[in-house]
Amino acid sequence: MIASYPGTQLGIYSKVKFMRDTKDMLKLVAAIAEEHYNITDGADNNLNYLWYMYHKGSKKDEFRPFVYMAELMLLKKYNYLNDAEIRNIISMMKSDDGDNLAIVTLSIQNLRDLRIKEHGIYSKENEAYKDLNYTYAFEILNHHVFMQTMAEK
Repeated sequence: MIASYPGTQLGIYSKVKFMRDTKDMLKLVAAIAEEHYNITDGADNNLNYLWYMYHKGSKKDEFRPFVYMAELMLLKKYNYLNDAEIRNIISMMKSDDGDNLAIVTLSIQNLRDLRIKEHGIYSKENEAYKDLNYTYAFEILNHHVFMQTMAEK
């Protein structure tokens, strides 16, 4: 019979939980990158290339805080979040506690799902997003937002 040590069980549990959380996070990052790539297609070549790198290019399956920040700003534009809530989410993202990043991932996923349920996924034909690709560089992922989030972690 193999001895069972609480520390060992906890270690295995946390590794499995970390792998599950990472898988969920990368799945969300991929979905965000694809949609934002489509939003910037034909409107802003620099941002479109950035999203290409995270959607299809060498940065695919890589997390960077600006990916979540871009989605947070999109959620703010459609009134799913306000500035105070975004500041709270950013504080959680900055935390060293891995559970906070898991909570942030779930929060963004749930709000994103709600936005998609109410407005649909972005497409050029979708009336809910008719002006988004023209205002994206100013309202969603502007230089300030990008530089501020890339300076983090």
